[in-house]
Amino acid sequence: MRNFLIALIFILPLGVGNAQSPAAKPVEPTAIGIVYCLDPTSQELRKLPDEQWKGDESGSYGTHYIGVSGSQSSFRVKAGDAILFVFKTGSPEKVSLYSFEVKKNKRRFAFEKVDRHLKGSSIKGLPVEVSQYGEKSYKLVPASPLIPGEYAVIIAGEVYTFGIDQ
Repeated sequence: MRNFLIALIFILPLGVGNAQSPAAKPVEPTAIGIVYCLDPTSQELRKLPDEQWKGDESGSYGTHYIGVSGSQSSFRVKAGDAILFVFKTGSPEKVSLYSFEVKKNKRRFAFEKVDRHLKGSSIKGLPVEVSQYGEKSYKLVPASPLIPGEYAVIIAGEVYTFGIDQ
């Protein structure tokens, strides 16, 4: 009985202390308008490359594209890995995910259709879920698993790229 009481004296405070400790806060980006990928193993934020883009259109009306040089992004993710992007912005509803089509040494995606009356309509990106992440940032998660290929996250006119490998 005496050993039981001694054990209780040492174990009980440990249990109470653990119950009172606050939940670990997620790591949040410090800069606004930069997209990071959350490494699920280390919980480290890894910045996606911000690539220079150029608008490209097919005629005076038709489909307008965003083009990026090079056949692939330097940021690679394995197919099947959980993908979660973290960012700070004043307009989280305007952050989009697009799939590039790759031709020769260039990647591009369609972002706008213009009719013969020069009225434009945006082409939506891939389905995503955007929600609060931490106190001052947001997260973007693809609504369904991404297949191998090249992708872009668009935030405030900037193009952040990544690729999915087999």
